[in-house]
Amino acid sequence: MDYFYRLKEKLLKYFSKFEFSQEPIHLLLAIVTGILAGFGGILFYKMIQLVEHLMFYSPAGFFGLSNLINLRGWERFVIIPIIPAIGGLVVGWITIKLAPDASGEGVPMVIENVAKKGGILNPFLAVTKLVTSAISIGSGGAGGREGPVIAIGGAIGSTVGQVFRLNEEQMKSLVGCGAAAGLAAVFNAPIGGALFAMEVVIGSLNMQTFSPIIISSVFGTFVSRSILGNKPVFVIPTFSLRSGYELIFYVILGLFAGFVGVLFVKLFYATEEFFESKKFPVKSKILKPAIGGLIVGIIGIYFPEVFGYTYQGVNASLYSRDSFLILAALLLLKPIATSVTLGSGGSGGTLAPSLFIGAMAGGAFGNIVNVIAPSIAAPPGAYALVGMAAVTSATVQAPLAASILVFEMTDKYETILPLLIAVVAATYISKKYLKGSIYTISLKLKGQFLDVYGRDVNILRSIKVKDAMKPQLVAASESTRLSDLIEMIPESNTSVFPVIKHDGTLSGTISYGEIRQVMMDDTVKELLNVLVVKDILNPTNLSVLEDDDLSSAMKLMLDAGVPSVPVVREGNQLVGMLFLNDATQAYEKKLLLSEVAS
Repeated sequence: MDYFYRLKEKLLKYFSKFEFSQEPIHLLLAIVTGILAGFGGILFYKMIQLVEHLMFYSPAGFFGLSNLINLRGWERFVIIPIIPAIGGLVVGWITIKLAPDASGEGVPMVIENVAKKGGILNPFLAVTKLVTSAISIGSGGAGGREGPVIAIGGAIGSTVGQVFRLNEEQMKSLVGCGAAAGLAAVFNAPIGGALFAMEVVIGSLNMQTFSPIIISSVFGTFVSRSILGNKPVFVIPTFSLRSGYELIFYVILGLFAGFVGVLFVKLFYATEEFFESKKFPVKSKILKPAIGGLIVGIIGIYFPEVFGYTYQGVNASLYSRDSFLILAALLLLKPIATSVTLGSGGSGGTLAPSLFIGAMAGGAFGNIVNVIAPSIAAPPGAYALVGMAAVTSATVQAPLAASILVFEMTDKYETILPLLIAVVAATYISKKYLKGSIYTISLKLKGQFLDVYGRDVNILRSIKVKDAMKPQLVAASESTRLSDLIEMIPESNTSVFPVIKHDGTLSGTISYGEIRQVMMDDTVKELLNVLVVKDILNPTNLSVLEDDDLSSAMKLMLDAGVPSVPVVREGNQLVGMLFLNDATQAYEKKLLLSEVAS
């Protein structure tokens, strides 16, 4: 560890000769993280294939039979359900005996560590998550690849940051770099992987994290393409919008997909609650994943498409090969299979199942549209493609990342207009009926409430506005002349003047920018000694009480898009100004103190 720290210091000293900051080091470590996470994603992909081959297809497979998936007769009914059960049993033993964090969906844990622990993840997590998820998915579990690979990549990024003793912001950024690179490597989607990491894992799109995450994602994809080749995950026909009237159907599909996503999330957590409740007859945490695997195996007797290692069902829907009844059946069975797999303690993700469910929902909807309006409707496969993005956006509540991911995974941009419309409609439904994404709801159930920027809401609520505001400020009255206001600027310590009435109550605000705009107007400039503040005042009802908590105050500022807000007490008496930077510093201080206390 000390060697790598000294290496970082030497590099910093070298770059300082060229008057560079720490940014080159950060970008260099982002590249290293991207390459390592790319190899981690490929290793994970290959391990899934290995387990799948040994369990289902090898002539010398687990039961010594060839191509179990095509068996007929009693062997199929007995052996197929046993394979996911054995995988679940192994995963249950590993998670209970060796690594409790290796079960379930990996993304919420990464989000929580970024928000509350400065991006510090256990390096051992990368190994255990890789093993348990490969066994679970490869043996037929209905989880997806992306959750584990995000956890694997995030753990790799965190380890690199810990080795080089980076600061908290750089650590969080490297976790995002690893998550983006791993996801990009598995899905061959560099832009989608980067956007997903920023929108979901980090919780914000900002320029400080944008460059390193993009670079890391590019190198992760480069590693993947060098080994696996450059081809989209789904090779599909070319679709086109037949008529402008068809957009109406895509809006309806988006609304339908939104409800499908909501129901999937609710079923997912209801199933998890059932497996953990006293009503469930089996108490052993080692046996629960095996029972979940057995249930999924029973479903897979007739519908092997639900198994997590295969995209067979998605491909069939994109090529419009499956009938409405098959699509409807899989639309019902895949959410059940995924919920049972992960709810029982298996390992895997929910993003790939969301894509699968979206393809089934869109394909089934497309079949109906082709019956109703065959002359203007595109093939059902086009609706399946749009449904993939819409349901995914509904479950993860990240419309931009979901759209770009589907674009890159299919390499088809012809349906961009209907896809974006459907995604917006689906996200609207999701946010209306769900209190968070499929990832953040998991944290809420554990008492971890995070806002959209990944901050702990419980800590924000424990801080009063009066403890973070600037109480000493220069205020102007409505009758203050503009020339006098300009002279007050050197005395002020804020960029916004609160304006008060003659009785001390808040009237509004005026910023440096608004004053500058007035001064740039030659006509008004001549009247500086005549005009008063009230003439150019920006009247506002936007204010917070000094006894409000920072959670509500920061939400108010962020929703309104303002960097500060006046603070008043009862009776609208002005007492100070709250600035977003000050609120953030107060939160980070309280977060640190709470971690020290624990």
